[in-house]
Amino acid sequence: MAKTETQISFRVTYEFKARLEAQAEKEHRPVANLIHKVMEEYLEQQENQDEQP
Repeated sequence: MAKTETQISFRVTYEFKARLEAQAEKEHRPVANLIHKVMEEYLEQQENQDEQP
């Protein structure tokens, strides 16, 4: 069975991680899901800007 996903890792400060965890908890979602959501929205916004004349 072929994999359809891959993994990315990056370093953040302890404070930043705590902020991510607090926000994810408020939204009742895992931290990884929150990061994915935020990055998806950012990329869509940037791609839409690139398409504008």
